[in-house]
Amino acid sequence: MIIVALLATANAVQTLRKPIKTPRPPTWPPQNADPYAKWYASDAGPLGRLVDLACESAFRSSLAREAGGDDNTPGFEGIINLAQRLVAVEPRSAAATRIRARGVLRGLFPDWPPAPGAEQPGLLWWFTRLFARPFPEFSAKLNAKVTWAAGGWLMGPLELRDLEETPEVGDGINQLVYVKRCRFLEQSGCASVCVNACKFPTQDLFNGDMGVPMRIEPDYETLSCSFKFGLAPSIDDEVDALSTPCFSACPSGGALRAEHRQCPDVADTSLFLEQLTDEQRELVLDKIT
Repeated sequence: MIIVALLATANAVQTLRKPIKTPRPPTWPPQNADPYAKWYASDAGPLGRLVDLACESAFRSSLAREAGGDDNTPGFEGIINLAQRLVAVEPRSAAATRIRARGVLRGLFPDWPPAPGAEQPGLLWWFTRLFARPFPEFSAKLNAKVTWAAGGWLMGPLELRDLEETPEVGDGINQLVYVKRCRFLEQSGCASVCVNACKFPTQDLFNGDMGVPMRIEPDYETLSCSFKFGLAPSIDDEVDALSTPCFSACPSGGALRAEHRQCPDVADTSLFLEQLTDEQRELVLDKIT
């Protein structure tokens, strides 16, 4: 069965692989980044500067726990250093990095009300059963609204928009959180940090822990990004993310992505399998059988 699965996945990789992408432009930030969307330390989101600072402090504490200790660098630069350290903790396993980064996000939610035997924090367990399952459209719109209101300090200026695609959940109105110029991506300058410490674990949190379909689509030419609530991740999108080449500005010179390189050759199916969740592996096999 393992051999059959590997052969089937190899065929899927061969079918779904994208053409090898050209290297990123040598300039950083990219020339197409919105010059009017840069976030400064003095800026504040819709909830105010005090709420932003509280969110930043909670995120940093959770990130430090997973990264093995805090960084002495103050401000947002310290958060970027911690994110790079998180990816470097287990540089040979992108899957392990995703688990750690998902743990950072889980750490932001209290384990209350307690949910005996649940893997995720209690608040997320109860949200799934009391809101996401009985009220999927409401849950998708609620999470989009909360992300827009509370995520500016991390990602920069945000806009709440309508989805252009037909969503799986909801009518698409106000279900797209558009990041004009991602602060996290710009300051990290690292594709591996973006993919393994943000995109994949954030999707895992919403889709897996909260039961809310959500897909993240970054645009590395403009530093913009789209959080699409009501749309689950697609296999083509996942493969495209794994094939993202390193940026010229990467502070590690590509060292952080020893196992997060361009979509692997057909012969190296073990790497591709490792970088997919169980649900994604099933989708790959279903796509070709």
